[in-house]
Amino acid sequence: MNPGKLLTCAILCISLSVHAQTGYSDAGASANSMGNTGIANPDVFSAQNNQAAMAFAENASLGISTQNYFLMDEGLNAFYAAGIIPVQRAGNFGITAHYTGDATFNQTKIGLGYGRKLADVLAIGVQLDYVGTNTSEVGNGTAFTFDIGVLYKPTKTLSIGAKAFNPVRVKNGLEYAEELPAIITAGLQWQPSEFVRVCLEGEQNIDQDLRIKTGIEYHIIDVLYLRGGYISNPSMFTTGIGLKLKTFMLDAGAQFHQQLGVTPGVSLQYAF
Repeated sequence: MNPGKLLTCAILCISLSVHAQTGYSDAGASANSMGNTGIANPDVFSAQNNQAAMAFAENASLGISTQNYFLMDEGLNAFYAAGIIPVQRAGNFGITAHYTGDATFNQTKIGLGYGRKLADVLAIGVQLDYVGTNTSEVGNGTAFTFDIGVLYKPTKTLSIGAKAFNPVRVKNGLEYAEELPAIITAGLQWQPSEFVRVCLEGEQNIDQDLRIKTGIEYHIIDVLYLRGGYISNPSMFTTGIGLKLKTFMLDAGAQFHQQLGVTPGVSLQYAF
């Protein structure tokens, strides 16, 4: 491997570690700008972030999202697409697609999920996942695993959620196989008023230290949302805005790492 490719792979590995490997529970610029907190938020990206939250989505919706890791010339990017389809009295179905990396090393994750209410305040969700890993030096590998999540809403203003990705520790399928990350995330979302949303989460990759993620959103006027957050291990600050235009939601955000720089992101949601 030449030095340029080696450097690219090294930086990609760092960026994947910083962003919880391939971003298994932080899709959408809204979540990104609030410290990657999306476990208890029932927007379209809950199809990726916590399938149980899909059960509380009232309308069919579509979303796309992208991030550019640290504004790198090598083109280390993440792309997400998500959709939720409500089925009357049978729960909600979701489909997701996610790509992270560049031509040297990348991963693609495609998921088919289902979320269902067990009661007015409680829902569960599952998702079957295909994960493809492609490298220019080692070759390609495929794996199948799953997500499982739960969401509990004891009051109108409080939601408590949890999700596990790859709890059985499936390997990536490469010749020199390594386990895909096994990640457990739990947290809450509290709305003390109609203008403020506060999120707090803990994320545990089995092979890494616990990460604490926090975020706050202020609905400043009818169409404008202001957001901020903080992620530990490694330390990053986040910020962003959201614009609601009838059935569209446009979000933009950025994450700041002291050594590696800025990771901007943008997403668009449409509710039918």
